[in-house]
This record gives sequence, C-alpha cells and structure tokens, in this order.
Amino acid sequence: MSVKFRVLFSKEEPLKYISHLDLLRLFTRAFRRAGISLKFKGKFNPQPKISYALALPLGSTSSSEYLEAELEEDLGPQELKGRLSLQLPPGITLIKVERAGDKAPSLTSRIKSVHYRVRFETSPNMDPHNLEKGIEKILEKNELWFSRRKKNTKKDINLRPFINDIKLVSWEGQEGEIKMELKAEAWGSVKPVEIMEILEREALVDLPKRNIHRELIELELEE
Repeated sequence: MSVKFRVLFSKEEPLKYISHLDLLRLFTRAFRRAGISLKFKGKFNPQPKISYALALPLGSTSSSEYLEAELEEDLGPQELKGRLSLQLPPGITLIKVERAGDKAPSLTSRIKSVHYRVRFETSPNMDPHNLEKGIEKILEKNELWFSRRKKNTKKDINLRPFINDIKLVSWEGQEGEIKMELKAEAWGSVKPVEIMEILEREALVDLPKRNIHRELIELELEE
C-alpha cells in the first residue's frame, strides 16, 4: 500500500539560489533522515515518487511551493510534517501537509494561475508613469514575442497568452513593486523575469535590481 501526501512550503532567502534539482535531492534526503519510506519508480535507476507543481526561477523566493510525495507507509499529516520539518534546513518551512487523492491529476495540470510580487529599484529621475504606460501597452496587445535562449538555441515565443494581469502597486523614491498574475499550462509557462524584460522594452526603462517572490500557486480543487 502507498499513500500520497501534498506539501505546501516556503522557500526563503537562505536557499533562493538552490536549483530545482538540488531541491529535489534536499527533500529526498530529508525524508530518508526522518525515517520516512518513499515509494520509488523505475527498475534500473529508481527515482523517488516526488513531483512539484512548478519549478521556481533560480534566485527567487516563494511562500507558495507545492510538492506531492508517495510514501510506503500511512502517517498522519501532522506526524509527517513534524518529522520532516526537523530534517529541513533554514530557508525551507512546511506550511501545510495533507493527504492527496491517489487518482488526483498531477499538480502541474491543476495550476489555474501563479501570482508574483516583484520589487525593484530605479534611477532617481525615472517617472512611474512610464512604467504604467508600459504595462498598459502590454495588456492591450494580442502578441508579445520574446526570444528565449537556451544553450546555443533561440526560440521566439508569444508570451501574451500567459499573462492574466500586471499592476504597479507601489512607488516610493527609487523603489517600486509590481504584482503579476500569470498562467502555467501543461505545454508551457512564462518566467516573471521575462515579463520584466518585456516591460523594460515597452516602457523604455531599466530595472536591473529586482527581487522576485512567488506569492501564490492557485490550484484547481480536487473532485
């Protein structure tokens, strides 16, 4: 018998530069050290049955990360949370642990929207109205083409279908804050840093110092 659990956790400043793969290894070690038996898949190179909703961009923090893990044993959610928390380093905080349906769709397929907060610094003479106009231009367009580079390849992608909303929510001195609601589909997603690059292009501004934080992954409810 195996039991699937869903874990909501935060990833904070001390670990914001840990990669998605290293995060998987971190949790696998934490389960092992806590004496919690994970279910594995594959015969020749068995891998733990752990899945994530959506990889967090490197250098970002988050208060809404999800993983699902399939265990060989049935534990109470609070017992699992307590034992696992003791083995996690500073920078990872478990917020909620609950049982997940065995036949529930994957986390990735259930994502409705992803909410980010981006804090930034600007030059002293920058006018916030330029940013607001840039945001308006983005939201009014049907297409927003972006050249995504990976190693030696380049692919042009229309990012507009992935944008639900963008707002400039605060501005004081040389510091401001933008909130954005983005889509993540099974066939593709967009990174907030890509949206910021497009915003720089549309508003004709430079925003080199950014702090990106994922506030919420909104999931479809299980049936």
